[in-house]
Amino acid sequence: MIDYQVVRSARRKTLSLQVKQGKVLVRAPYYVDKKIINALVQEKSAWLKAKVIEQSQLNQQCCGFNHGDKLLFLGQVVRLHISFASRAEIFLREYSSENLKLNSELKPALKSELKQELNIVLAKRYATKLDDEQLLRMAVKKRLQDYFKQQAQSIILSKVSHYSELTQLKPKGIKIRQYSARWGSCNSNGEVSFNYLMMMLPDDVIDYIVVHELCHLRFLNHSADFWQLVAIHFPNYLQAKQWLKDNQSQLLWRLP
Repeated sequence: MIDYQVVRSARRKTLSLQVKQGKVLVRAPYYVDKKIINALVQEKSAWLKAKVIEQSQLNQQCCGFNHGDKLLFLGQVVRLHISFASRAEIFLREYSSENLKLNSELKPALKSELKQELNIVLAKRYATKLDDEQLLRMAVKKRLQDYFKQQAQSIILSKVSHYSELTQLKPKGIKIRQYSARWGSCNSNGEVSFNYLMMMLPDDVIDYIVVHELCHLRFLNHSADFWQLVAIHFPNYLQAKQWLKDNQSQLLWRLP
């Protein structure tokens, strides 16, 4: 029998299965008997096992926050370059032929796709702890999170302002934070939220997510009317959705 967690809700009317971060979740109404849940899990066991394996493989492809790891930034593959100095900072640098010679361990295919290097400069105190890989990865991840959030504050807020004027859909509040399983949200109070990991996405895909959440200010659902409104303001939304699906394996951050 597959291990699973049951999440019950008074508002839910039906059973649903979900595999999230390699774990099976069953969402159920309070009144559904455990035997019925067990039977559903058993019936769908082959599908659930396949999804668990698939997510495990995707997780192994995620950035591990090590020197030389790949990461998407604004839709481009960048290589992480970790160094140490008295002043911590992060900056992008164009990849040159000299960089590639110094990094001969990179595969030819990766060399051809790399255009930029994301330099993460940590405080010198971390240089004395090179044997603590876990600590270093956590430090790199923290610096990247701060950098992505800073970039998101500028880029996403600018896009929200632009598309709010274009659509005449203006949120009452905007939040930027990290979500584990969604790019944005909109609530009944007219507030929109965005995941700062959107900084991994190409510019036009970021546009799509902004328009998507703004359209929820009028339709708080995914009805035909909602998608028609999205299409009016962002005609290429299907291509943006497909890009997110095609690049799923590169859009997850593995915890160190």
